[in-house]
Amino acid sequence: MTTKLDPKFTSLLTDTAAKLQSLDVLPRVHADAAEALIATASEIGRQLNEFAVQLIEAQEAKIAADEAEKEAARLAKEQAIAEKAAERARILAEKEAAKLAAAEAKIKAMEEKEAARLAKEQAAAEKAAERARIEAEREAARKAAAEAKERERLEREAAREAEREQARKELEAMKAAAIAIKAKQEADNAAAKKAEEEARARREAALAKARAEQEAKMRARQAASLAILAAEKAAIEAKK
Repeated sequence: MTTKLDPKFTSLLTDTAAKLQSLDVLPRVHADAAEALIATASEIGRQLNEFAVQLIEAQEAKIAADEAEKEAARLAKEQAIAEKAAERARILAEKEAAKLAAAEAKIKAMEEKEAARLAKEQAAAEKAAERARIEAEREAARKAAAEAKERERLEREAAREAEREQARKELEAMKAAAIAIKAKQEADNAAAKKAEEEARARREAALAKARAEQEAKMRARQAASLAILAAEKAAIEAKK
């Protein structure tokens, strides 16, 4: 038959030890044997008390070890969560960086295209002006037609200028969007760093708490052991 280790069993041991240490064998045994029997009972009671204390300490050590294992598992889980969040932030940052690079490349291509178009328009305008000047010098009779043509050219130039202005506005809008993307990337990086620092602080606080609780339990067990020994010594002194 197996006896389970539980509080009732520990209480039975301490109760039995107390009864043995306070056992009164007289007048049921001969006076000559009473002293030896009382001494034996006291020693057995002391050993039972020591055994009970050892059982209590062993159980408390097991509980502390289980708690430490659970705390370590919890901290490992938090660490895994923090690492996963950092990885997501890194992937997002890489995606945002790729978007920013693509936007910058697009802006650069549009700027180059706009510069080529402006250069072409400038050359065409200069050529038209030269032709108009030559035509005016050669044929005064064609002055009215040349002026009409010049007016049309100016209207086209105004339309092109409006187009250029619109293109400039679009470029400014794309630049502003690129700046916003970069700011978001920096904010995401800062948030990931803060989350990692907070997780580290929680782990350190949890470890400090576990150490403090372990030390408190050890001091409590030591105090309980000293109290039991003091009680045994007092009982022995009282019997003397």
